[in-house]
Amino acid sequence: MEKRRTRPYAYTFRASERERKLIDAKLKASGKTMTDFIVQSITEKPVVNIDSGAEILSELKRQGNNLNQAVKNNYFGKATERELLSCVDLCKETYRKLLAAIGGS
Repeated sequence: MEKRRTRPYAYTFRASERERKLIDAKLKASGKTMTDFIVQSITEKPVVNIDSGAEILSELKRQGNNLNQAVKNNYFGKATERELLSCVDLCKETYRKLLAAIGGS
């Protein structure tokens, strides 16, 4: 039995040199396939590119580890309230930076 394609329709369109360069740059930055990029772009799902995404992700991981260690130490009576609140503040700051990077408020 032959498997049917989930997207059996093909589209072709023309673009100027400037438009081609713009599309290629945005496509590359998105890390998506052409199909996924276009479908996401036209289905009212925002296409968000975060230039410093890797940096933000690394920071979130560090803060998550810090918070995890502070909570773990708290179980053994080693952490102070100040340490826990400091970790929470750092997580909130990272969250605010992420929101700003994706255009949130």
